[in-house]
Amino acid sequence: MLSVDQALAIILDRTPVLAGSNNVGLLMSLGRILAEDIRADIAIPPFDNSAVDGYAVRAEETAGAGPDSPVSLPTAPEIPAGSDLPGPLLPGTAARIMTGAPVPPGADAIVMVEDITRDLPGFVQIRAEARSSDYIRYAGEDVKPEDLVLASGVRIRAAEIGMLATMGRTHVLTVRRPRVGILSTGDEVVDVDEGVPPPPGKIRNSNQWALAAMVREAGAVVEARIHVRDDLFATEKALSAWAFADNPVDVIVSAGGVSVGDHDYVKPALEKLGTMELWKVAMKPGKPLAFGTIGSTLFFGLPGNPVSAMVTFELFVRPALLKLAGFLSEDVARSRVRAELTETIRHVRGRREFVRARTITTGGRYVTSATGAQGSGLLHSMTRANSFMIVPEEAGDLHAGDSVEVMLLT
Repeated sequence: MLSVDQALAIILDRTPVLAGSNNVGLLMSLGRILAEDIRADIAIPPFDNSAVDGYAVRAEETAGAGPDSPVSLPTAPEIPAGSDLPGPLLPGTAARIMTGAPVPPGADAIVMVEDITRDLPGFVQIRAEARSSDYIRYAGEDVKPEDLVLASGVRIRAAEIGMLATMGRTHVLTVRRPRVGILSTGDEVVDVDEGVPPPPGKIRNSNQWALAAMVREAGAVVEARIHVRDDLFATEKALSAWAFADNPVDVIVSAGGVSVGDHDYVKPALEKLGTMELWKVAMKPGKPLAFGTIGSTLFFGLPGNPVSAMVTFELFVRPALLKLAGFLSEDVARSRVRAELTETIRHVRGRREFVRARTITTGGRYVTSATGAQGSGLLHSMTRANSFMIVPEEAGDLHAGDSVEVMLLT
């Protein structure tokens, strides 16, 4: 049986970055991976401008100015933000200037308005000595024309959106999002709206909806969803329709049918239609995990228990979806921290356990506690969790005060 780390390494090794790109609107690119180099079309700032509200001056003409020894200068015409480039500042004058307004030729410093008094009409009293370049933002000091401002492969965040807007881009090329088909299985599973309560012996289909939500949270597209009964032919038909279509999905995620029961048909279908790269991982919950390929489509067979399906998706499917979308392998993992345990956690050695947990900061440190009973069918425990405690394979019981690694989910 493979370790969690071995299984993830195999999956990421088999996962390519998707070919092709999409030209999307600027806001639609948020969170996606840039698929082109962006070079500056203009200098930023495009002209010398004031960083503060104040007065444009020649610095040498303020020599000796202080609170008790002001320098008096006559005022030149005011320069508001958004105005055309002004004419030269005449020697011996000071021009009122607003933040972002162009600095007039001849001025080499700005005196902040807080250091100015206006006691006489047409004059200002400067009460702080200026130094050359004070509070001036010079043309091109951030970006020069033709500078590479964003390289292909970077993740587009709010800062990148701002830079793209500064470069006049309303659309941008991004790595396309993975297209995912979701397959839920089981004779006992019915649609969420089928009966109140569901028919005897039946359960509502939570897996299909939870997995669809997780696909979308990972930035991928839910291309199709389908439920099949415990039937080998129906399972093969569903997988073939997605994997061997003219435009096949990039990933198939199934829930259930990957164990060794008499009515578990997902694993046999995968072995018949494609190639199985791994099966069974030394983890809890979620040991019966299948991964392989059907044609060019990646296939993940997750356990049927709701918590097991969500935990294995988080650990294996989400990183693969991010890598497909262009994220670097080192950027596909959730953040991890060390936290102080508040209670005893019982653990049998042999499998790495992912305990649903609530982790908070208090007194400058992380503390963590389980969300309650940890059965793999107890979905309510997931709604209270914002993290997984990671109990190593070789560990025995953990106790209050112990330090434990925690994977943050938010």
